[in-house]
Amino acid sequence: MKCSDLTGTKPEMLTEKDTIAHAAKVMADASVGFLPVCDADRKVIGVVTDRDIVVRAMAKGLDPAKTSAAMIMSVPPITCLADADLQMAEDLMTEEGKTRIVLTHANGTLSGIISIGDVIANAPKTKAIHTLKAVLWQEARGPRAGAASGQPLLKDLPVVPRPPEADLPHTTESVFSGGHRNTGIKEFPS
Repeated sequence: MKCSDLTGTKPEMLTEKDTIAHAAKVMADASVGFLPVCDADRKVIGVVTDRDIVVRAMAKGLDPAKTSAAMIMSVPPITCLADADLQMAEDLMTEEGKTRIVLTHANGTLSGIISIGDVIANAPKTKAIHTLKAVLWQEARGPRAGAASGQPLLKDLPVVPRPPEADLPHTTESVFSGGHRNTGIKEFPS
């Protein structure tokens, strides 16, 4: 399965000149928390997340109506070719510890966005669970990752260490693999 098989035809995006306020409105209207930022030729130059807006803009007192979203975007964007196999996107998510990546055409222009939810819904289950574990492990540990005061933070390391498979949460007896909890609501089929 190709990555492009999982995305819509017109993804939401920002231009270099869009403000933080505009980015927040697009996110609210589209119910998304991740937007690629593109130049005039629709080439992806970065991404803005809802977290970027809060941590890099609002917490620092930037004026959202006057500050360009490009000033707070994360660069470089993590991208994958739209025509690539889904396996490549999974590997990239695992390697980079990202829950969303931007899909581009061969010329670097925006094609779409693929999320960990897309992987879970469409990839072979054992590989999807492995990808999810690897991504969430890094997010759960956060930038400090248990480092003592004075030690380098996880975000400062050139390569983020991956846990041994035994250190990742197990998948037996959970809501995803057959666990049961009587809540009186409809459960997903196993």
